[in-house]
Amino acid sequence: MKIKNLAAIFATGMVLGIGAAACGAVASSNKLTDRISDEAENDSENIESEDTAKNSDTATVSTVESTLMDASTDTTKIGAVTSVSELDLAGMFTDRDLDTGYDESSACSITLNGDSAEISGSGAVADGSVITITEEGTYIISGSLNDGQIVVDVADTKKVQLVLNGVSVTNDDGACIYVKSADKVFATLAAGTENTLSDTGAEYVQGDSETNVDGVIFSKDDITFNGEGTLNISASYANGIVGKDDVKFTGGTYNITATGNAIEGKDSVRIKNGSFTLTGGNDKDAIHTSNEEESGKGYVYIEGGDFTINAKDDGIHAGTVLYICGGNIDIQESYEGIEGDTIDILDGTIKIKSSDDGLNASASTSQDSFGFGGMGGGMEYDENAYIHIYGGDLYVNSEGDGIDSNGDLYVDGGNIIVDGPVNDGNGALDKGGTATISGGMLIAVGSSGMAESFSSDSGQYSLLYGFENALEANTVITLTDSDGNKLMEYTLNKKASALTFSSKDLAEGDYTITAGDFTDTVTISDKATSAGASTGMMGGRGQGGMGGRRQGAMGENGQRPEGVNPGQMPEGSEPPQMPEGTEPPQMPDGAMKEQMPEGESSTQKSEGTMKEQLPEGETSAQISEGTENSETQDKEG
Repeated sequence: MKIKNLAAIFATGMVLGIGAAACGAVASSNKLTDRISDEAENDSENIESEDTAKNSDTATVSTVESTLMDASTDTTKIGAVTSVSELDLAGMFTDRDLDTGYDESSACSITLNGDSAEISGSGAVADGSVITITEEGTYIISGSLNDGQIVVDVADTKKVQLVLNGVSVTNDDGACIYVKSADKVFATLAAGTENTLSDTGAEYVQGDSETNVDGVIFSKDDITFNGEGTLNISASYANGIVGKDDVKFTGGTYNITATGNAIEGKDSVRIKNGSFTLTGGNDKDAIHTSNEEESGKGYVYIEGGDFTINAKDDGIHAGTVLYICGGNIDIQESYEGIEGDTIDILDGTIKIKSSDDGLNASASTSQDSFGFGGMGGGMEYDENAYIHIYGGDLYVNSEGDGIDSNGDLYVDGGNIIVDGPVNDGNGALDKGGTATISGGMLIAVGSSGMAESFSSDSGQYSLLYGFENALEANTVITLTDSDGNKLMEYTLNKKASALTFSSKDLAEGDYTITAGDFTDTVTISDKATSAGASTGMMGGRGQGGMGGRRQGAMGENGQRPEGVNPGQMPEGSEPPQMPEGTEPPQMPDGAMKEQMPEGESSTQKSEGTMKEQLPEGETSAQISEGTENSETQDKEG
């Protein structure tokens, strides 16, 4: 049997497989096309010239496939303070954000010597262990500084590049790097270097009554991190990196452990590339934005990068919009994995382990002044919230709701696996309004008390099946059509009594569902079919109850209130297609998924082939014939 390739989702300690027909639901049309790079060369490497700096700081970097951009923005025109339609997706990063070059001959050199510094060049002064940069330019910094600080204090029209070239700085009562004033700062990690910043005290001494400095790196203005080196941050007082405007990353390796948020941007956090190992503190997030008052701000944008995240509160928290169109994100610990007013996922490989909701969209879930998460935004339909999944690979292992939208839920593509809750007060899927599916593959398993599925208005068939008795972990569930073709084969990671399944190959007709020794025949007769033992919602709207369940604000007979419409593609637009003549990559005939080395867990991609590797000793169900694979791909300051 020929086995076609699927960007299969994997779970720690779990064996799973998705049958041929289910895999085929991952349509390439729901992925981003290749990113178009339009990077212009800077007029000069010397950023001391303000005119040159402005010329190089133009937004000509990333251009996203326009039809898909339009598709995502349409669902947001419902009155949120910030919506995707307000974001300049094609101008998220400038040429200057990506430019890691610098001219050593014209740069100022700062050599740190314990409690002092040697400065060669103009634009910086040293007062003991405090080095202050007062002029626009490039500054190459090396050496060690004990209980010291690097301050950037230039006119708010000037740009500064800090080249960290093997730096170690500690500070007992303040930020190691403090951007007090600038138009924009570029922190470049010199290739091959390791840089370490640590605060070592229990509290910060505030020198400015109007500014609460609370990060090892604290910037009152825009700051971009780039380069090919490593930055280690240990924040024992509060946050790792704090930006009161925009915080961007276009490259580099970041290892941040904080008692507060690991990365915090008030207006936005934007990530194009880089490697991130992030640990947030008690009741704090790994990545956090907060500006909910100003239109067009408070968002998180992730285009690429590799993330390993552990957080006591949210793995990624957006004050407004959360937009993911690439990257490999592994949230190993969180209260809620990904949270925002709205969540758009266009591509990427995302793993989430959460003690509450895996994905949560609610325009009322902002954190309070102490950093604690809200209570899920109330019990009613939230017209300003939604989750929209266009593509990518998503795996959620949650103790609360797996995918929870206080508004509506849309699935247009992707491979989605949800290992939901075992308690009946939560569900693998939860929505305050309606849920529709028009493409992709979804398997959601969990408790049956609050189980939900998709609307019969969907463009794709779905099945919600309730089991009479809870199934134990390691039980294999299969769904087979009347011709003996296996649509799905899935091995449970934990107990479950309800299954929601959808793929493009599910159609009207009879199917056989098996779970261990249990067998039943199911007839699919409606776009939203429910079968088996009674489950809590059986595809209906949310009801009040335990676990933060929402009561859908729907009118009589389950109709949506006038003026509240599900998101749709703009009139006349089509989802992006694969280039003519191309085919999804295939695994060689007879190929099997390889074993994962003990202790590792990652999905590895190679040209034309994607293999899921599992912990030693586990077995992997196979992907059957007839499946398709989807593709993807891809922003100022």
